[in-house]
Amino acid sequence: MTSNLSFEQFCDEFNDEQICIDALFSARWPQGFRCPKCAHPHCYEIHSRRLPLYECRSCRSQTSLIVGTIMEGSRTPLRLWFQAIFLHARPRGISASRLAEVMGTTYKTAWLICHKIRHAMSASDAGELLDGIVRINSGAYGKPHNPTVFRHPQKQPLLAGVSMDDKELFSHVKIKHVPDDYLIHDRITNGGKRDFIERYVAPEATIISAVILEYSPDRYRPLIQLCQQAGNWINYMFNGIGPKHLQSYLDQFCFGLNNRERSSSPFHRLLQWSVSSLVVTYPDLISRVDHSAIHKSTYSKLLKEAC
Repeated sequence: MTSNLSFEQFCDEFNDEQICIDALFSARWPQGFRCPKCAHPHCYEIHSRRLPLYECRSCRSQTSLIVGTIMEGSRTPLRLWFQAIFLHARPRGISASRLAEVMGTTYKTAWLICHKIRHAMSASDAGELLDGIVRINSGAYGKPHNPTVFRHPQKQPLLAGVSMDDKELFSHVKIKHVPDDYLIHDRITNGGKRDFIERYVAPEATIISAVILEYSPDRYRPLIQLCQQAGNWINYMFNGIGPKHLQSYLDQFCFGLNNRERSSSPFHRLLQWSVSSLVVTYPDLISRVDHSAIHKSTYSKLLKEAC
């Protein structure tokens, strides 16, 4: 199992492009080839390129091994992609600057690979709802040391939810960055709570509490502490993150927690999600809305009015 391998041992096991091609083929088509267009089970292999093409014997359409995966359009060798996926599947993860050193690539290439892998982690999180006994509580990332009555630009409100058993042991965790549409200053609205429940909680689940007020006497401290742990991990590993990409890092943190007790290795689970997740491009990533400038201008205006 790759979960028991050191990084050096993993690199020795996947030290050849053909080995990675075979592993990626098995992850994408575990029951054997299926044409993406007509689902025919047989194909011809064409080896005129760096990566093989597969031509359907029925409809004659051709598909590449990485088309329709997070690796689509990438010229980075599969061996390096596998290394990046392995390092992200470990509990601590890895930063883009460190990954660039390990793989010997530019920072921009490593940054893009990191975010594409986090995109697969987000898809994994979206595929599993909270069920059974569920608790929900508000939290925060980037809470300043000198808080005021207004929302500080560094403070990002969160909602955390957990599935647990009757002994209150966590089985699945979600932490979500609350959209601005569901905030009044730094307070989460009831609409934000309803949206979280509708999107992330199974209809048959038993919700025993959903607390959105920061200082409610009913707040569930383990979830507040979980948000703090996520923030500490982000600050330690990545030197802090702005609101634009915060959700990606929260999804990575939850992926690490949710896959610790799985029977399959985190690497194989992440590889499977990497070949089944929708393609995300560099323009998609950099075009995400960044509300930090809005928060800063609003915060400055409120402070001036308070003076």
